[in-house]
Amino acid sequence: MKILVICRSSRSIVCSAKKAGHTIYALDHFGDVDLMKCADKAYSFGNIPETEIYELARSFGDIDAVVLGPGFEKLKFKNILNNMPSVTEDVNDKLKIAKKFRSMDIPHPETETLDKASGLGFPLMIKPRSGSGGMGNAIARNEDELALFSARADAGELIAQEFVEGIPCSASLIGTGDDAVVVSLNEQLIGVPWLTRLPFAYCGNITPFVTGFSEEMIRYSTQIALEFGLVGTNGADFIQTKKGIVAIEVNPRFQGSIDTVELSTGINIFEAHAESFEGRLPRPKKSRCFAAKTILYADREVVIDRRLSDRLIKCMNTGRAADVPQTGCTVQPDEPVTTFLGTGGTREIALGKAGKYAHSIKVMTET
Repeated sequence: MKILVICRSSRSIVCSAKKAGHTIYALDHFGDVDLMKCADKAYSFGNIPETEIYELARSFGDIDAVVLGPGFEKLKFKNILNNMPSVTEDVNDKLKIAKKFRSMDIPHPETETLDKASGLGFPLMIKPRSGSGGMGNAIARNEDELALFSARADAGELIAQEFVEGIPCSASLIGTGDDAVVVSLNEQLIGVPWLTRLPFAYCGNITPFVTGFSEEMIRYSTQIALEFGLVGTNGADFIQTKKGIVAIEVNPRFQGSIDTVELSTGINIFEAHAESFEGRLPRPKKSRCFAAKTILYADREVVIDRRLSDRLIKCMNTGRAADVPQTGCTVQPDEPVTTFLGTGGTREIALGKAGKYAHSIKVMTET
């Protein structure tokens, strides 16, 4: 098939689809080296009007299907390989999903709008009502800090959530609308200090997540998929506490875990995604190794000079790095620099490799 992917960061989707044998076109914000290498044709774009996105899309000629990433789900194309817009809108609304979880008897932190938040107790997690990545998340520890959030111009777009301590984790699932299968459980890396200075930014993940609560995660994820009629690849985010699993939110789209899921299980996620729209689900596979992904964020303005670019491309060519920026581009503070990948027979070995590669590049950005 000829597939068009429209996403802020589309590399993982594009490369998965290319490995599955499709002709791939991409509209992407970053235009990373490996994206351009995987795609048959790609354009990078900044903050352009919606009409210009359609113009760019038409430049690819006839296409068989379109995959829309976060923030682009409302674009209108024929043959979209996404959940229905109404489903995506409902699932993306963190206030609505909180109430829905409660009605489904799925453990979930108490969630309210900011004007009703005081009764939840402190500390509180303040987050956008919709969106992903954790970039806009923050903590309110008392009434004074809550008042500061309430005074913001975007206060109506924020929610307050009971703060839950534990291990962030997720389930990657494929659905047909009527059925679903969980293909992996993943540990999430959130706000890791040696990767980012943002306390709740998504910094990668490790697959598989070995937990005594795997049955609960699989059961809740399947229940969510069937309740909303999710189609294609979707993710359910959880926190593992000392008492069990608490559901946090649902990502009705391709997730950042695609790299480690594919490395660990051998399943091609794009192919499984495409086949699900024809009613076919993949057979779950036992993990053949642990796979780790770390995302290094810039803590200052970083220019990708030739020296840094050559090192990153060398890492990319040996399978150790992905999302490699073009030579000469500037990465702003708190934006991702590059993704690093590692595999091994244990969690520690896989994370150690991905962490070592990230550290070596971090040192280069500081000199």
